[in-house]
Amino acid sequence: MQYHLDRVSTGDPAISQPSGAIHGATDAVDVLIVGCGPAGLTLAAQLAQFPDISTRIFESKSGPLEIGQADGIACRSVEMFEAFGFAEKVLKEAYWVNEVAFWRPNENGTGLRRADRIQDVEDDLSEMPHVILSQARVHDFYLEIMRNSASRLEPDYSRELIDLTTDPSADYPTTATFRGPNGETETIRARYVVGCDGARSKVRKAMGHDLKGEAARQLWGV
Repeated sequence: MQYHLDRVSTGDPAISQPSGAIHGATDAVDVLIVGCGPAGLTLAAQLAQFPDISTRIFESKSGPLEIGQADGIACRSVEMFEAFGFAEKVLKEAYWVNEVAFWRPNENGTGLRRADRIQDVEDDLSEMPHVILSQARVHDFYLEIMRNSASRLEPDYSRELIDLTTDPSADYPTTATFRGPNGETETIRARYVVGCDGARSKVRKAMGHDLKGEAARQLWGV
């Protein structure tokens, strides 16, 4: 049930009335997002709530994520999901990490022993728990928010960024060229381009920026 000042209408309040904008109908947008990882989808889900800001999001993969790549979800992330309205769904499906056990080999070299067990989240850190849920499911929730928004935003998949140029004097200063699934090219002009395309970001490389920070080859398991 949806309530307005002068009327009551039926329907799911989580599904906004469409704004009338046609997804993918323009090659000139306010914001172009490159990459459908957590950062890209978070931004897209936020911008989707503002249909006056024309937005498109492109992803080189052929479709939504199917297998999680990083399934641990920090308390602060769950707090953010609450702002988006899907924290309850995450908490219902997720494994709650209340304690962590540490194991070490026995002194005689055979088998393992539990060496320690500690509380996972310190008291009063957050009202939300630390949980584990497939990253693909979190992406599903973001995509649902985007589909139900007034702008009905959907990602454009199978779009590989092949060129990015800028002209500060133009109304749409950035021009991005993508290769489609059949080898065709598509050119998008944008006022802002946000590179959410990972550690090997083509957006960052095209803009001439270097990755700041350090990299290390490490294995970690649970």
